[in-house]
Amino acid sequence: MKKRQKANLALAVSALGFLGTSSAAGFLGGMLHHGFLAATIGGLADWFAVTALFRKPLGISYRTDILRRNRGRLTEAIVAFTSEDLLSTENIMEIIRSQDTAGLLVSYLEHRGGREEVIAVVRASMLRVVSDMDSALIARELSPALREGISALALQNLAQSMCRILTEEAHSRRILRSLFLFLREGLNSPQAQKLLLENIRAFRKAYEGDSFGRAFALSLAGIDDSELLHLFNDRMQRTLEALLGEKGEDYVRAKVGLEALLTGLSREEAFRAAMRRWAAQLVARVDIEGLLVYWLEHSVKAEKPFWLEPFEAFLGRQIDAFCASEALQRRLDTALKDFLEQELRKHHESIEGIIRERLAEFSDENLIHFVESRVEEDLQMIRINGAVVGSLVGMGLYLLVRLVEGMWGA
Repeated sequence: MKKRQKANLALAVSALGFLGTSSAAGFLGGMLHHGFLAATIGGLADWFAVTALFRKPLGISYRTDILRRNRGRLTEAIVAFTSEDLLSTENIMEIIRSQDTAGLLVSYLEHRGGREEVIAVVRASMLRVVSDMDSALIARELSPALREGISALALQNLAQSMCRILTEEAHSRRILRSLFLFLREGLNSPQAQKLLLENIRAFRKAYEGDSFGRAFALSLAGIDDSELLHLFNDRMQRTLEALLGEKGEDYVRAKVGLEALLTGLSREEAFRAAMRRWAAQLVARVDIEGLLVYWLEHSVKAEKPFWLEPFEAFLGRQIDAFCASEALQRRLDTALKDFLEQELRKHHESIEGIIRERLAEFSDENLIHFVESRVEEDLQMIRINGAVVGSLVGMGLYLLVRLVEGMWGA
C-alpha cells in the first residue's frame, strides 16, 4: 500500500472513530472520542498543509498553491544553491583532485586495451586528416618556398666538396671498381660485341685498302674479323681482371688519373659555373608543384603511406614511456586538473544557464508532478504522523482535564 493511501486511511479511520465514539460514555469512551477528534483535526490540518504546497485544497486560493505561485523565487534559489554551492568550482575540483587521473589512464592503457585503442583512434584520425588534405592547394602554397630554397642552395659548392671527398682512397677505389665492373659487363653484352665486330670489319677494310699483300698476309695467318674480335676480348678481359685486382701499372695510372680529374674539377671555375647553370635550369624546368602533388597523392595519401608505420611506432614508444614514468604521470595529472579548473572558472556561469534552461523546460504541472513525486512519501508520512500525534495529544488533554476536574471536585 502506498503512503498516500495509508495517510488517507488514517484520516478516514480518525473521522469514523470520531463519529463512532460520539455517543460513547465513560472515561475510556470519552478518551477515545477526544483522541479520534484530535487525530481527525491533525490529519485534516496536515492534509491541507501538504496539499497547499502543490494545489488549492478545497478551492482555497489564499496562501495555497505555493510551488506554482513562487516558481520564480524557487527557480532562482535552486539555481543559486546548485551552481554556487553544490556545483561550485571548489566542490567540483575537490572531488576531481582526490582522483588519480593519471593512474586511471595508465590502468586503461596497460590493462584494458587502451594502448591499442588510442593508437587505432589516432591512426584513423591522422589518415582522415591526411586524406582530406587538398594536395593541389598544399603544393601551390609550398612550391614557391621550395623553389626558392633550391635556388638558394649552392649546388656548385656541394659538388665541389663531393669531388674532394671522392678523391679519398676508400671512395676512389670503389669508384674505379664500379667503373671496371661496368666496363666488363658492357663489353660482354651482345650490343657491344656487335658494335666491336662492325668497327673491326671497317678497320680491317681500311687497313687492307687496295693492298693485295696485306689482305693475303692476313688470310694466310688465318686472321679474320671474328678472330680479331676474340683477340681484342681476350686482351680486354685480362686487362680488366688485373684492374679489378688492383694490380699493375694500368691500375695505378687509372687511379692517379681519376684523382687528378676529381681534384681538377673541384678547383675548376668552369665546373662551378656549369653547376650554377645546371641548378638554374633545374629550377626553371622542373614542375615542382606537379611533383609535390604526385608525391602527396601517391606517397603521403597512399593506401599504406610510408609515414604510418613509423608514426605508430613513435606513438607506441610515447605511451610506453608515459606508463613507465611517474614524473610524466604526475605532470599530466597536475596539468589536466589545472586545465579543468581554469575551464571551470572560465565557463562556470554556463552551469547556471544549463540548470535554468532545464528548469524552464518544465511546465507548471510537470514541475509540480516532478517535485511531488520526489517528496510524496515523506509528505504523506507527515499526514500519518499528524493523525497519530493528534490522537495522542487529544487523549492526553482529555486525561489532563479529567484529572483537573477530579481534583477540583474533591
